[in-house]
Amino acid sequence: MDLTSFLTSLGTSFAIFVILMFLFNWLSRKPGNTVIYYPNRILRGLDPWEGGSKTRNPFAWIKEALTSTEQEVISMSGVDTAVYFVFLSTGLSLPLCWEYWFYPALFCYPVLLPVAATDVGDKLSINATSNGTFSDLDKLSMGHLQEKSPRLWAFLIGVYWVSFVTYFMLWKAYKHVSALRANALMSPQVKPEQFAILVRDIPAVPAGQLRKEQVDSYFKTVYPDTFYRSLVVTNNKKVNKIWEELEKCKKKLARAESIYAASKNTGNAEGKRPTNKTGFLEYYTEKINELIPKLETEQKATLREKQENAALVFFTNRVTAASAAQTLHAQIVDKWTVTEAPEPRQVLWPNLKIKFFQRQVRQYVVYIIVALTAEGIPSQSHAIRAASGKYFYFTIFNVFLGVTIGGTLFSTFKTIEKDPNSIVTLLATSLPGNATYFLTFVALKFFVGYGLELSRIVPLIIFHIKRKYLCKTEAELKAAWHPSDLGYGTRVAGDMLIITLSSATLLLPH
Repeated sequence: MDLTSFLTSLGTSFAIFVILMFLFNWLSRKPGNTVIYYPNRILRGLDPWEGGSKTRNPFAWIKEALTSTEQEVISMSGVDTAVYFVFLSTGLSLPLCWEYWFYPALFCYPVLLPVAATDVGDKLSINATSNGTFSDLDKLSMGHLQEKSPRLWAFLIGVYWVSFVTYFMLWKAYKHVSALRANALMSPQVKPEQFAILVRDIPAVPAGQLRKEQVDSYFKTVYPDTFYRSLVVTNNKKVNKIWEELEKCKKKLARAESIYAASKNTGNAEGKRPTNKTGFLEYYTEKINELIPKLETEQKATLREKQENAALVFFTNRVTAASAAQTLHAQIVDKWTVTEAPEPRQVLWPNLKIKFFQRQVRQYVVYIIVALTAEGIPSQSHAIRAASGKYFYFTIFNVFLGVTIGGTLFSTFKTIEKDPNSIVTLLATSLPGNATYFLTFVALKFFVGYGLELSRIVPLIIFHIKRKYLCKTEAELKAAWHPSDLGYGTRVAGDMLIITLSSATLLLPH
């Protein structure tokens, strides 16, 4: 790719980004779109257009994001958002951490660019264009150097310099995140899970004793002054099935009532009742009255007969719970294993009964089959974090290694077929030329990918379709615009890919 083509691609991506930002500015001013563009403000009872609608534009959003203090971010969105901002500021060169790119670029651009551009001599044809000449961008790459040129030492020094700065900034970010987590744990705003630990691999119940009695007796002996109570995990599969059916009936009843009430506003004072059997209001009411006692009976039977080998243990203070979560409670590692208790909504209940050695085996097998629930992870947050790492490796293999190594091998297949021993030399001489592709990829991902996320066009279209054709109740309407989670599993992995490629292009194009 020559310089003109690269600048054209970069300019096109930037133009699309500007158009998306203008769309955001226009669409976010429409009263019917506020739930999509400012959902968190609405949920907190704030005015979507605080300070007037003219201030709620892309530039005001960027200014607000960059000038907000860390404590303001934590108070508004929580510690997880602050940690994500630390990640972004470290990897994507936000003003909070501008030196991450400044110091490597201080060496790479003023030193390596002239070193590569001013080299003269015979060049390998593999690094040339179809006409046997170097493009403008190729002349700035390491591939423009002569074979065994002493100028290669400059690039080797650059690799070590970029690596050193990267490790140093990662160390600073790790200390910062550790401090944020410690401050959150010591915050006066306590959470129930901070008083609890998750206990797994409980041994078989002794004769004449219940599971709860076994757990209570064990932890009362170890923590006589601070033990509060235990909650034994049960197999709720049948209970959950009844509960889901009950909730489904409640939603259908609310929907039928909403349709019936809306029909009264069409000129018919008595309204139009549903005509099919499952649409009658009485049918859902009877079904709900039938399921409630059935659910209560099954809950009692489950608590009595379906106890698992796991439990949540509660203490009277947070210090004891934190200490217990880091303590070995048995001589054998596969008995009485403990961890910090996750939030109730995060627990993966079916995984708690999986035994210690089964979890260890599954942890290694999962890298082959990539089925996270088979790994025995106790909470959704841990599963998402594991998925994020695996997704990152997958994208690195496909985007980074697939393009560089695969593309090089494909274009030089005939040469490798004649001389298989030349594969290492071919890779070494061809890889620098792929830097322009990654520069274009990063620009496209940053301007178009992030631009689409900021403009929120796709969620806006989906919301209006649901509101017009599917949503009949206020609960359904709120569920249609309610903000989803961060998408940690794919978002962080995608951001890490951009950081990795950006770090590589600090050296590759030079």
